[in-house]
Amino acid sequence: MKNKKQGNNSSKYKDGHVVALLVLSLVFLFLLTQLPVLEWGGFATKPVDLFSDIRVDEQDLDLPGDAEWQEEGMEWLNEGVDSLSSVEKDEPQDRQVVPDTIRVQETADTLLVTNISSDTAEVGNLPRRDGDVVLFEDFSPGKNGLSHLLSSLKERASLGRPVRLAFLGDSFIEADIFTQDVRSLLQSRYGGSGVGYVSMHSDFPGFRRSVIQSGEGWEVHSVLKPKEVDWKVMTLQQQYFVPLEGATAQYRGTAKIEHADSWALSRFVFIARQDCSVELKIADGEWQVFPVAGSHEIQSLAVEGQTPRFQVRVGNTPGFAAIGVWLDDVQGITVDNISTRGYSGLSLGALSRERAVQMDSIVPYDAIVLQYGLNVMTPEILHYGSYARKMTEVVRHLRECYPHTDIILMGVGDRSRKANGAFVTMPAVVALSEAQRRAARSAGVVFWDTYEAMGGHNGMLDFVANGQANKDYTHINHKGGKRLATEFVKSLEYEMNREGL
Repeated sequence: MKNKKQGNNSSKYKDGHVVALLVLSLVFLFLLTQLPVLEWGGFATKPVDLFSDIRVDEQDLDLPGDAEWQEEGMEWLNEGVDSLSSVEKDEPQDRQVVPDTIRVQETADTLLVTNISSDTAEVGNLPRRDGDVVLFEDFSPGKNGLSHLLSSLKERASLGRPVRLAFLGDSFIEADIFTQDVRSLLQSRYGGSGVGYVSMHSDFPGFRRSVIQSGEGWEVHSVLKPKEVDWKVMTLQQQYFVPLEGATAQYRGTAKIEHADSWALSRFVFIARQDCSVELKIADGEWQVFPVAGSHEIQSLAVEGQTPRFQVRVGNTPGFAAIGVWLDDVQGITVDNISTRGYSGLSLGALSRERAVQMDSIVPYDAIVLQYGLNVMTPEILHYGSYARKMTEVVRHLRECYPHTDIILMGVGDRSRKANGAFVTMPAVVALSEAQRRAARSAGVVFWDTYEAMGGHNGMLDFVANGQANKDYTHINHKGGKRLATEFVKSLEYEMNREGL
């Protein structure tokens, strides 16, 4: 009996030791995970992560709009994207740094990205900020890179049309995010109504809040499928729509966005190579039938009258290509959102000058703003010299196509990825933003630093924390778009105030 009791005690003693060792082991492993990354002699330890095999990093997910863009049959647009190990010695970093930002530092074999600080606020001898305003950096030879836009604003009462800005971009501004608030803020100050350009068809019509869009029977031809596109038809919108039998499109205003509930001029723009007819309707009025003479030129039909609704109806006519509709006022200011998910913007360098001239006679632009970069940026790549050269050529070509239009190049916005268990600014953001600034300088146009306007280093974290960006740490949402739009308009008004507007 005594031996049996001793055996039980011995077993309990052993079990207690096992539990204690297990607890100590877990404590020891936990303490290892808290150790910082140590560096010495060019070597660095790796962080201990007990759950690395089962944790899902959001940067590894296939997130909407985050795919790298590839244009089949147009490889010349993507040649020469630099790898991490390449060094572009012909492009010196001739800029001074700004307070509390990140420096992209070149070495013989690689790139180092380090936090730095400086007392200066100069970039390429141009001021980046004035107080809380992120300034437009004007690299034009005469420092008149906004002259057309400012002149039109000054003369808007006698202009005979609305002052018009076009924002061309990717999924960052898809669904009128950011631009809807740039538009409403400017319209509140300078007048105007309507949302400008809207496509004939949207795969996600409810995603855009500034207009209620519906319809059917449109075959989409987009720059994203270049082999299916007739490039002689392509315009700045980088897509067109072929009507099937009974194709219809309807647009209704909304009170969710200020000044978007109605408009005064409804315009339909198209190419009709053969004689045909087009039917248009505003509000609850009767359908109006418009005979159209066949032509290879771009044509437009417009119906005047304040209205909260516009409808288009087209038959299956060979050689017909719809470019889109414009819902505008006859005065004030308007902003076109021309966004293409998954697009880099580089094929704009192949835009037909002839088509640009035709479009400019119908829908003239005072400024074209280019917002691209998400589909070019790759975490492992910190050199974007080839991209900068290509974007320089794109900008120069656009200036030739639209000689009376100012060009503004927006830098890429902040984007975060997980490192050592926490989200931080992706170093590629700074590298790409600098490449875009370099492109603006080379092309002699205006640059606006979106990264800086979002708060600079780790700015995206604040957007996400305040519910103003998606959990992919890449795309702002409608709330974030309003915040960023406020910064853009603040920058534009700074220039207006300098001109006494």
